[in-house]
Order: sequence, then structure tokens, then C-alpha cells
Amino acid sequence: MTTDRDDGGAPPSTKWLVRAMLLLAVPLVVVWWPGCRQYPAVTSKDALGLMKLLYAACNTRDPARLAKVEQGAEKLAREGKLSPPERDSFADIIGMAKGGDWERAEQSAFRFAQDQVGVGHPDAHDHDHDHPPPKAGRKN
Repeated sequence: MTTDRDDGGAPPSTKWLVRAMLLLAVPLVVVWWPGCRQYPAVTSKDALGLMKLLYAACNTRDPARLAKVEQGAEKLAREGKLSPPERDSFADIIGMAKGGDWERAEQSAFRFAQDQVGVGHPDAHDHDHDHPPPKAGRKN
């Protein structure tokens, strides 16, 4: 019995699905490959919190918040809670904002945060401290 399939018997819809998945996988690999990250992984919870403040400062174009981020980054670097690449990333984004390029600073701060998604760092699930119990509802 002969068939007009040249792919070992796979129906055309399966071949199309495989090709589509491969085409979708390539951009994902490029984006998430560690070498394609623009910013380094942060190494502490404090740095993650500072990153949020950095984005908020850039998003609201608030020089006072930006100054707090700058002071916080300097403090974390002195305490060893910010690696040199992390410190440089914060400094670069802060410099953009201080130079008046708030939009680019906001985009960079967002990308810095995006680059953390899926990055496991030692403090991500550190439970050596107490958490308040979850609230079941409002108390009157």
C-alpha cells in the first residue's frame, strides 16, 4: 500500500503542529536563555524590594523616591547584599532617570524585574523567619 505521506506516516496536521511548536520555541529560548538576559539575577530579598521601588520611582518620575533607591543600593552594596553587577544595574537605571530619561529608565527597571522571573536565588524561599498567620476575614 502506498501513501502520499513522506514523513513516515504522520498526518499533515501533526507535521504542521510540530513545525508551529518549533517556531514558537525558538523565540522563547532566545528570550529566556541565561546569556540573553539583560540584567543579572538579584541575590537578596532586599534587592528585590529595592527593584520594586526603583520601578515605582521611574514610573512616577519621583526624584525623592529615586534618591531613596540610590541610598538603598549603596547601603545594600556596603552590607554585601548587592553584587557588583546588581549595583551597576541599579546605578545605570538611576543614572538614566537622573539624566531626565525617565521613560527609558522605567522601561529598563521593568526589564530588570522581568529578568528575575523564573530566576531562583537562595533567598527566594527562605523561611527562617516568622510569617503572620493568614487572615480568614475581617474582625469587627
